[in-house]
Amino acid sequence: MRDKLLLLVNAAISVILVGVILHVVGVEAVVNELGKLDLFYLLLSIAALFGMDLVMSYRIGILLDGADSPVKFIEILKSHFVGMLLADFTPSRTGYFATAAAMRYNYGVPAEKALLSIFGPQIFDFAFKVIVGGLAIFYLIVAFIGPEQGWVLIFGAFVIAMIIALMLLILFSRRFLRMFSFAERIPLLSRFYSVVLRMQEKSHVVVDKTPQILALILVSWTFRALSWYFAAKAVGITLELGFPEVFFYFFLQPLITMLEFVPSPTIAGLGLSEGGSTLVFSLFGVFPAKAALFALLVRFKSTVLHIVAVPETMNIPKGFKL
Repeated sequence: MRDKLLLLVNAAISVILVGVILHVVGVEAVVNELGKLDLFYLLLSIAALFGMDLVMSYRIGILLDGADSPVKFIEILKSHFVGMLLADFTPSRTGYFATAAAMRYNYGVPAEKALLSIFGPQIFDFAFKVIVGGLAIFYLIVAFIGPEQGWVLIFGAFVIAMIIALMLLILFSRRFLRMFSFAERIPLLSRFYSVVLRMQEKSHVVVDKTPQILALILVSWTFRALSWYFAAKAVGITLELGFPEVFFYFFLQPLITMLEFVPSPTIAGLGLSEGGSTLVFSLFGVFPAKAALFALLVRFKSTVLHIVAVPETMNIPKGFKL
């Protein structure tokens, strides 16, 4: 009951934030822009997003193979879709870890290996977002907004950096985990604590597969950037830059995504990331209604693509227990 109430509160705050954004930019103006949407570019955007899904699923498969638990690619892909779908409806996108639960309960993957295949790559993903998003933050602060207005973006980078440090400790430091050994005596936590301990025993797989993980992150980053670029073209956004426009989205995506991971009483940063996107585009002279529509489009096209995963969620216990 408490979890449902918290989810409703988060949803209400997200809706209010989106409502404020739409009120400021003008609901009628956004609706008018929606009527001009280029469906061809929208389909290209969805196709590029699916390409990213394929790469991320392949990355999971590499780690499962290294942990001696090979799984069919289609089963990994379906589990990945579960995580991507639930990430759209959970604070800080923590629902993506449901990918591990889907592999555990739907396809019999040992819990510690399923968790490792998600947890390990996420460290690299977050580090990449901090580096690339940090460069984007630095540029915006120097060129446009100044440090006093850029504190939210700086805070987002700081939070993600702290998450990276915590994840590294969980994956590689037995001494750190032993600080929480009291969890072994708590019925609700003992099982999860045991899974994390066993996951740490397999952490060498992440180290062994680091070159492949890094290469695949670059490929998935490219697909995600192309997805955002095509979404912008679907809305009719054109930027006058001193370099090819598509490269703008290689940096915008990590920058805005950091806002989705900032701990906040929202649904996966809904409202925060949309406001951030609208603000950034406004600095480059983009009409606010176009920017707001773009931000909503890149979020909800992901939900539309991954909605087919609903049947895969049926066997996952509440709370994503492993």
